[in-house]
Amino acid sequence: MTAAYLTLTLLASIAALGGAVLNLTGHRIPATEARRLSVPEEWLRFPIGASYGLGFLGLLVGPAVPAVGIVAAAGFVVFFVLAVGAHLRVGDRSLGRATGGLVLALATLVVTGMYAAGQDDLGGVVSAYVNDLPNPWWPVVLLAVIQLVDAAMCFKPAAFIARCFTDVGLPRALWPVMPWVKVAATAGLIAGLWVPYVGALTSAALVAYFVLAVCAHLRAHDVGRNLLLNAMSSLVMCVAVLGFSFLR
Repeated sequence: MTAAYLTLTLLASIAALGGAVLNLTGHRIPATEARRLSVPEEWLRFPIGASYGLGFLGLLVGPAVPAVGIVAAAGFVVFFVLAVGAHLRVGDRSLGRATGGLVLALATLVVTGMYAAGQDDLGGVVSAYVNDLPNPWWPVVLLAVIQLVDAAMCFKPAAFIARCFTDVGLPRALWPVMPWVKVAATAGLIAGLWVPYVGALTSAALVAYFVLAVCAHLRAHDVGRNLLLNAMSSLVMCVAVLGFSFLR
């Protein structure tokens, strides 16, 4: 299993590094694809190129700290699900790269999880930093309920949510994905009541999500209610749950 894990991690790391270089340098290949998929070209550097770069670093750290590798691989799974959705939205059936990336990301996630299960305590991360059980537990439940309610409002976006998506320039193709992100977060938080490192990883992913949301609002010069009441308050709440309920 170690050989399979290291082989797939190496392949995924090389692919991630290539994606980071191509997007961060504005190469014609991703630029052409962005135009075909109606994705804003300014997204090539951030968040797309930055996501590739962070994922590359996470995969490299994975052999030493498997929990980080799991987060990086899971992030790439989400990334390529969104990429496939972007192709389908415009009726583009040239799904080779996106599908290949998704298969590689899924395989990497599976073998990373199996590798982590065979290690002592996920490289020591759980025993060193994560509580045996969430304490206090009620903020975790509260955040899970909020994510579930948010998911319900995103399935057919409420007016203020649709306005928020529009203000930050989120492509309409990605709108149907957002409720499932919230549903997955709810499931991870609830699972974290019994398996704390899963809840801690979910909380950390939510922190990253809302950091990106805050950046998107600032980039769009949307510094009103959407930024302060929605993105910033959610970020503070997720940081609080991660810090006070899951981490020692």
